[in-house]
Amino acid sequence: MSVHPALLLLAAAVAVAASAGALMYWRMFRATRGARIARYPAPRKALVVLDLQEGYADAAGREVVTLRPATRLTDTVNRLIDWAEETGVEVAYVRQVFGSSLLLRLHGGRRVGRVVVDRRIRVLNANDFEKHRTDAFSSRALERLLVDRQVDELYLVGVDAAYCVLLTARGALNRGYRVSVVADAVASRHDLRRVFERYRRERIDVIESGELLGRG
Repeated sequence: MSVHPALLLLAAAVAVAASAGALMYWRMFRATRGARIARYPAPRKALVVLDLQEGYADAAGREVVTLRPATRLTDTVNRLIDWAEETGVEVAYVRQVFGSSLLLRLHGGRRVGRVVVDRRIRVLNANDFEKHRTDAFSSRALERLLVDRQVDELYLVGVDAAYCVLLTARGALNRGYRVSVVADAVASRHDLRRVFERYRRERIDVIESGELLGRG
């Protein structure tokens, strides 16, 4: 029994689309790899603010359902930004920008508001970067900044702790950074206790903001 050529073409198109979707999903949720950082003579630290952009941590929880009020999260992040300014810690802001609606759906999100830093977050500088994948190290500009400023230790804050923060931490470890996630300055739809257990298994330190703020 012969198969109609149109059906063969349709089957081939579906297979190609499925393969492309699987590859896109794999790239989206996989940590990047890059060159190992050098041993700097006077290494610095950086606070990386992940995906705290308009519509991602709003009061209605339209995008990220936080386990704490969004205002508490943003207040804690702002205190850490103040601390960074006072202590000479570099601050970088990273925003998630989707290049297609398919990537947006794969990520589980909706396009809410403008892709700019949340107006409640204090912006110290022009270190504002876009990423198109879950891992912030997919932004070559961010990677260059950290190397140029001779940073070897990162403090990660923002959303989503189970995805973007985790994948960014993995990308940092792949390059030789020391990484700490600030527990009371991240949020997720998922149970944070389980997320933090996963961090610890993967050699990602979990600290509280008070540990940093107390260093003055």
